[in-house]
Amino acid sequence: MQPNIEQLKATYKNLPSDKLINLAISEAASLRPEAFEILKTEIKSRGLDNDITNGIDAQFIDTTSLAFDDYVLLIRSQPCPVCNSAKQPLNAVVIGTVKSFILLTRYKRKLMIACPTCLQQANQKGTSTTALLGWWGLPWGIIRSAQALTGNMKANKKIRANEPSDTLIAFIKTNIGVIEGVRTNQQSLQLMLDSVNKR
Repeated sequence: MQPNIEQLKATYKNLPSDKLINLAISEAASLRPEAFEILKTEIKSRGLDNDITNGIDAQFIDTTSLAFDDYVLLIRSQPCPVCNSAKQPLNAVVIGTVKSFILLTRYKRKLMIACPTCLQQANQKGTSTTALLGWWGLPWGIIRSAQALTGNMKANKKIRANEPSDTLIAFIKTNIGVIEGVRTNQQSLQLMLDSVNKR
């Protein structure tokens, strides 16, 4: 059973500001309309930054709109979080790596946002590691290695593409509220991108 309006007001009023901000910039689009309005009202009543309200509104931007293209351009034009070069537009891929030790197989899929050169190097490293160390576990080593190698081959085709990858579009769509909240702060934007690659 969903909470009524009064319960929502009480819940949001009692949330610490950091949790309220996190809810606003990352989950507002999933709230029902009345909860969304109550959230915005609570943020305004606390005098929190206008960028937070902008972050809420950004979550409702359609991925086919020109406004969404601005977010894509913003992310792609940032310096690479790996090498700090701004010579090439950033892109994103998921890189798979498998390591096996007889009965134990570890399959890691990592989202990476970087320039094409750094993405290529990371993809080659994941592929080489999987080719050398992935096959040794039974039965999952063989299965996961095949999955990782196939995924890395597909990712390799997208790395040097001129257009943003579906992975980058999905990342921006999921994090658009956060991006809007930090878009005017270059250092915070870089920290956000750095944190993606360190996960």
